[in-house]
Amino acid sequence: MNTKGKTLNWHFTTACNFCCRYCFIENAKTLDFQSYVRTLEKIAPHFTRINFVGGEPTVSPYLLPLMRRTRELGLDCTIVTNGYNLIHKADDFPELYDLCSTIGISIDSLKDETNAKIGRAHKGEIISRSEYESLCKRIKENGLRLKINTVVSALNKDEDFSDFYSTTNPDRIKLFQCLKPKRCLKQNYDKLLISASDFAAFVARHSSFADKIIAEDNEAMTCAYYMLDAECRILNDTKGTKSPSLALSDVSAEEALSFSSVQIKKYNARYIA
Repeated sequence: MNTKGKTLNWHFTTACNFCCRYCFIENAKTLDFQSYVRTLEKIAPHFTRINFVGGEPTVSPYLLPLMRRTRELGLDCTIVTNGYNLIHKADDFPELYDLCSTIGISIDSLKDETNAKIGRAHKGEIISRSEYESLCKRIKENGLRLKINTVVSALNKDEDFSDFYSTTNPDRIKLFQCLKPKRCLKQNYDKLLISASDFAAFVARHSSFADKIIAEDNEAMTCAYYMLDAECRILNDTKGTKSPSLALSDVSAEEALSFSSVQIKKYNARYIA
């Protein structure tokens, strides 16, 4: 499998400071830092970019050290974050803007009451629209690409982000239909799932930004990502299985990647380098 030039999404932590009702991250053990470095060094020759995701990457003390090592290995670094710590603990992340090329902010609603219903809050504190706008501005002012990710569910399917997109000027907009994978999940959220037509209507509402939007329904998301979990295992979306851990000394990157179920046509359709 030729993965060179591709992006690996590394869910290196399952910890999060939000409690989104439709989170489908599985529980996994946190390994020691050296296990993550060993994994990174094995996988680096096979990819061009590591996208650090979670959980919430900024809650992990490993984030910045792993990003530094990723850059030393000659790879690009990107992250996807809910933004809370970048707003409320900004002084802890001055180096982040020098290590990243792109920061993706997960923004599922611009309404406080909807974010509360989703679970997008930390100890009851919700990120306001003005705080999101300020964070997006800071990202752009630091010369980074801004990506805005939104999961469309029954709770936000009627919202209109057009004015927000005009204000923040993201480089890319990712819209995801709320997905329920066929594996063990933390909670049942069937009532939050939406139809294909509901998702299409949300996408159509934002058609003036079509040149920036990548919209992924449930079918498009499946088998479209190279994913590594917190225990350093490659995920097979088709079977719901995982490779042996790359943290083990006798497991090679080639062996682990052979477990991947990525369909290259799907990958290429959704990824902009």
